[in-house]
Order: sequence, then C-alpha cells, then structure tokens
Amino acid sequence: MTKLQKDHLMILLESIDSKMQITVETVGSLNDKIEGVEERLNARIDHVDNILRVTVEEVALLHKKVDAVDKNLSGRIDSVYEELIAHRNDTELHRRPTKRPSLKKVA
Repeated sequence: MTKLQKDHLMILLESIDSKMQITVETVGSLNDKIEGVEERLNARIDHVDNILRVTVEEVALLHKKVDAVDKNLSGRIDSVYEELIAHRNDTELHRRPTKRPSLKKVA
C-alpha cells in the first residue's frame, strides 16, 4: 500500500470515526429526550389513573346511595298504596247512592 493510499485510508477512517461520534451523540441525546417524555407520560398516566380511581369510587358510592333511596321510597310508596286502597274500599262502601238523571218531559 502506498503512502497516498494510506493517507486516503486514514482520512476515510477519520471521517467514519467523526460520523460515528456524531451518531453516538445524537442517539444519546434522543435517548435523553425519550426518557424525559417517558417520565412525563408516566406522571400523566398516574394522575389520570388517580382521577379515574376516585371517580369509580364516587360512582360506586352514588350507586349505594341511590339503591338506599330507591329501597326507602319503594317501601313508602307501597305503604301509601296500601293506605289508598284501604281508604278507597272504606269510602266506596259508605258513599251515597248516585242520583238518577232527571228525565225531560216530552210535550
């Protein structure tokens, strides 16, 4: 190999080395950015997860309250219905007979 060929080869190797260093630095920089994005996304996911957990717990609590109100009102409605039926039966037994409509005289 001649000196000129060696010089060209050394220049080529230096060029490859500098491009490799740039590539390694770029990959390292991108890796740092990706880690930053990952950390922010994990924080947001945790935040949304906490919100959803609280919301699900609140919905479950509301379901329990609605069920309790439904049970309470159903019992009251049934009680009023039974009282109404009893009152109606009692009232219908003692009501006045209805009058017959008066007939018109035919002239």
